[in-house]
Amino acid sequence: MRKEWLKELWSSYSEWHAWWIGIYAGLVEWRGIDSKTMQNEDVQREFHYAAAGYVVGTVLRWIFILSVGYAFFTRF
Repeated sequence: MRKEWLKELWSSYSEWHAWWIGIYAGLVEWRGIDSKTMQNEDVQREFHYAAAGYVVGTVLRWIFILSVGYAFFTRF
């Protein structure tokens, strides 16, 4: 039973597409997923994947920003 839900995770193209759109939005958009991105059919169908991807992208963005800031300011 436990492995059944793992088989369903990212089992279709639209799930993968929504996931990567969410990650991209998290990396580059500062105010959340914009309305143009929300019009994408895959994002509308699998919004929870896009939302989870957005969270992952936002965390990656802040890790990058803080890492670069730390590297820059600890040099002086």
